[in-house]
Amino acid sequence: MSTIDLIRSFRDLGVESVAVCHEMGSGAERSRLADAVDGRVLFTPLYWWNRKSRVAYWKRPILELMQLRATGWRRGSERQVAAFAERHGTDLIHTNTFTTPEGGRVARSLGVPHVWHVRELVGPGAPYRFAGEGPAMREYLVRHASLVVANSHASAERIRGWVPEGMLRTVPNGVDVDRFAQIGPRTDGGPLVVGLVANLTSWKKHDLFLDVAKLVSSNSAAEFHIFGHLPPEPRLATLREGIRLRGLTDRVRLRGFVADPAEIMSEVDVVVHPADHESFGRVIVEAMAAGVPVVGVRGGGAAEIVVDGESGLLAAPDDAVGLAACVRRLAADAALRKALGEAGRRRAVEVYSLRRCVNQMSGVYREAMNRPLGTSAAGVRP
Repeated sequence: MSTIDLIRSFRDLGVESVAVCHEMGSGAERSRLADAVDGRVLFTPLYWWNRKSRVAYWKRPILELMQLRATGWRRGSERQVAAFAERHGTDLIHTNTFTTPEGGRVARSLGVPHVWHVRELVGPGAPYRFAGEGPAMREYLVRHASLVVANSHASAERIRGWVPEGMLRTVPNGVDVDRFAQIGPRTDGGPLVVGLVANLTSWKKHDLFLDVAKLVSSNSAAEFHIFGHLPPEPRLATLREGIRLRGLTDRVRLRGFVADPAEIMSEVDVVVHPADHESFGRVIVEAMAAGVPVVGVRGGGAAEIVVDGESGLLAAPDDAVGLAACVRRLAADAALRKALGEAGRRRAVEVYSLRRCVNQMSGVYREAMNRPLGTSAAGVRP
């Protein structure tokens, strides 16, 4: 979503884009990307070099073989990306994740700049791990990146020691804040609606959200809505069973994927973001832009987006009691919800607007154009 916004905004500045993407996500999501680049998109398997570190050791060789086969033994995916880039006369390659190497390899082979965008928390204790962390990664980045961009200070600090001096920039994700300007607090008089917006992955901490819901519902009529792609069985059954065991069947609603975040924010009174391994937390900014107060944790991107007590409330990571106390406080005080929502809106506009992000990324692109790979401008011998 952040990249599509960038693509559309850059077009207004005279920068055209084409895209290469994993063949994943829903059909609607793929169509949205294709529309943003006027159909100039290649959907193809790409090599995820972090995958091996997120499964049991005995599974890693099997997974590696499956990946190599799917990507044409790795070099096959690089050849596809290179041919696509050459066909469209690409002047700069922007890799929108730290998890795929094709962009850097192809940029080096073509002698064009490469902006490597880190949108993940990586390294020890983080969700994303790589075999070549540390000095090996530093050497790799010297040869395969013109500039490295982190989407938050939290993600930047994780890799600062890996990135050569002068190559790291921090550009927070931008949100089209104007889309949320007219939402404001709900006025239908119904029970307080507390929302979690997150696909069902381990670090989004849905179970922690359910623990908070159980604690809050003991003395509140609040409802709890979970938005995001629902997983296939048996994971969905596990989630439903967790809801049932906590006695929340009548309180929790699984809403599934909703494409328009403004629609979500018009239906909730409070957004809870319990993840502490989130590199940024786009939904936090979307909630703030809509004037919806946020309850988050002091970890990851949330801790730098939310000013505790001013534009939202923060609790310690994995602290269901603390998070529940924040939700109860907001449930009991409409004036506080309004004040935090208004302050959050101001902060979203001032710090996280799409316009500000585009201006910063434009500067990154201009700088990167002076650092093509494979030439002395990048500090690397051809």
